[in-house]
Amino acid sequence: MILSPDHVTIAVADAGPAIAFFALLGFKKTHVATIDGGVPAEYMGMPAMKAQHITLALDSADSHFEIQLLAFDPPPGTDPGVHPTNLRKLGFNHLAFRVDDIEAATAHLVANGVTMLSDEMDYISRKLRLFEGPEGITFELVQRDD
Repeated sequence: MILSPDHVTIAVADAGPAIAFFALLGFKKTHVATIDGGVPAEYMGMPAMKAQHITLALDSADSHFEIQLLAFDPPPGTDPGVHPTNLRKLGFNHLAFRVDDIEAATAHLVANGVTMLSDEMDYISRKLRLFEGPEGITFELVQRDD
C-alpha cells in the first residue's frame, strides 16, 4: 500500500538557517509559497495561519524526498517544555538519512558547525550517529553494511 516516504514538515522560526543546513545534506530549494489563510491553512486546522511554505528536495536516481519548512508569521512563542533533542519525549523522535560514508558525512557536517549528539554506534548491521538539526530536531546518519 505505501510506496515510499514523501516528505517531513518542520516548523522553523527562521527559514534561512534551516535552508542552509539542509543544503549541507544535498537538499535543493524547489518551491516557495505564501500561505495566508485559505485552503492550506484550513487543511492544517489553522484557518488564520500565515506562513512561508518552502520545499527542499533531495533527488536520486530512484527516489525523491522533501523537507517542507513552515516559517510562521508571526513566529510562535518559545515553548518552555522539553528540549527537542531529548529522545525520551513522546511523539516525533528523529529523522534518519542513509549515507554511503558516515565518516565523510560526519566530517562535512562538523566542519560546517553542525552539533554531533552521539558517538558512532554499530547496530543491526549499520553504523549510526545522531546530530542536532534546525530548531533542535534530532537527525541521524545511517551507513548500512549491505
